[in-house]
Amino acid sequence: MSFRLLLIEDSPTQLLTIAKTLQAEGYTVIEARNGAEGLARAYHEAPDLIISDVVMTGINGYQLCRLVKNDPDLASIPVILLTKLDGSVDRFWGYQSGAERYIPKEPGFRSLIKSIQEILEDPATKPRLRLLNEPTRPLSSEDINNRLNQLLERLLFEATIAEEVRKIAEDELNLETVSKRLFELLSSILDYQAVGLVVNQGKQSSLKTDAAEGLDEEALTAYIARLSAQLGLPPLSRSHDEQQSKHAHHVPDNAMCQTIDIKGHRLGLLVVIPPVSQILKAGDQKVVRLIGEQLSPVLRMLDLDAGKSKKG
Repeated sequence: MSFRLLLIEDSPTQLLTIAKTLQAEGYTVIEARNGAEGLARAYHEAPDLIISDVVMTGINGYQLCRLVKNDPDLASIPVILLTKLDGSVDRFWGYQSGAERYIPKEPGFRSLIKSIQEILEDPATKPRLRLLNEPTRPLSSEDINNRLNQLLERLLFEATIAEEVRKIAEDELNLETVSKRLFELLSSILDYQAVGLVVNQGKQSSLKTDAAEGLDEEALTAYIARLSAQLGLPPLSRSHDEQQSKHAHHVPDNAMCQTIDIKGHRLGLLVVIPPVSQILKAGDQKVVRLIGEQLSPVLRMLDLDAGKSKKG
């Protein structure tokens, strides 16, 4: 069976030329003349691979790719961005958007054909391709617009969270300030009983907490200390160790634990405990994961700054 390629190109001449080139290679080509039409065809046709121009009116190629990669129904479809732009910044945005390849346009499109073959022959890709050809429920224009609006809103929210986490350390780079601003950010988004931030400081770890009034903070510390040890972080400082033996029984059953890593190095741990008898909803869990991911460079800067202080 011929692979089905979705080609999105707003230039009629380029669309015809590229489509004929791909058809000559034995592929079935599904055509779309702009990003919005391309997304609609992607939902309806479930192609094996998407090829999109970058510079288009309305939704451009970067935006289209990011929307595809953030929709569970489309995310597994490989995307090639095809463009006349070939600067380092353009390539950066191409790969940041989630594209498998970023290829400059050229006469004959040999690089494009080679890349299509490599992606479709990749053992990691083939299983996804077979599943995508299964029939799915057709989506109406209203369905597609709703999905796009939800995706755009989610991406904007995630970008806003990332920016707020980045601001945490832009003025003062110390653990007290970082933890205070982090807890302020978390409390503005989530309803929680307690939050703990564990930071790897080499031979030992430091812990900062924000707990509701009346909560047994020593028991909270003992609980987080055990989690930290289980997840490979150095032991908490001695003052925290002294509390652990007294309160080893405290085990919240609704906590969420998010490790903070960078390049295989465990920098810390974020623990969020919702109010009693509540659990974090899926959206709240995603916020915690996102904040944990965005904290990686912040804790890395703290680590580097601490290293400089020791040398000084």
